Amino acid sequence: MSYSLRFLIFVTALFGLSACADRPFLTPWEDNNDQPDYARGSSGSSAAESRVPLDVPPSLRGDVEVPMPDAIASQDGGLPEYAKSVVAGKAVALDAKLYTVDAANVFSAVVDAMTALNMPVQSVDSPSGTVTTDWIRQSSASVTSSFFGSSGVQAIRWRFVVRALRQVTEGEAKAQTRLEIRTVGQAFMNRHWVNRPIQRKVSAELFSAVDERLQADS
Repeated sequence: MSYSLRFLIFVTALFGLSACADRPFLTPWEDNNDQPDYARGSSGSSAAESRVPLDVPPSLRGDVEVPMPDAIASQDGGLPEYAKSVVAGKAVALDAKLYTVDAANVFSAVVDAMTALNMPVQSVDSPSGTVTTDWIRQSSASVTSSFFGSSGVQAIRWRFVVRALRQVTEGEAKAQTRLEIRTVGQAFMNRHWVNRPIQRKVSAELFSAVDERLQADS
């Protein structure tokens, strides 16, 4: 190797060392701070602590309010629209009973009774005090006339629209609640479900279950 070539290599190495003099030597497992700011954090804090909370737009924010007991069955404007559609044009039987119990307790007893009786609860609307079920079906090879007063019925089904109403009576010291059970009945005849009134009081079982729960709480 010539003298001029060795001198050139020496000068190049000298300049390289002087340029790196201010930088510490990093081992492969040390942090070289080449990560972005959002991953490294600031002042030694973790990445999760240093991130700025997201600003959720108002359109994506939802206000969830749990109704208070005094708000249950507080709207006395008749059945809600969805409940009206259930009974509209149907054969409906109305049964009612008056309780000297607050509407919130009666409403809660209705939901508990339906759950215990394995009734398919479809909707629960506490402001109007309304609970609806899906169809409850009873099939039989020999459905007698005790249900509809006619033969040829292969199966029957019904659904409930239940409502607890606050009764405001002047001079009454105790709260009163009117429990209404609307029963929508249908019969399966000639391969079709036909609106037919059910003669047997299928709501009696639900009334009984509600009574048991209210007596247990008293």
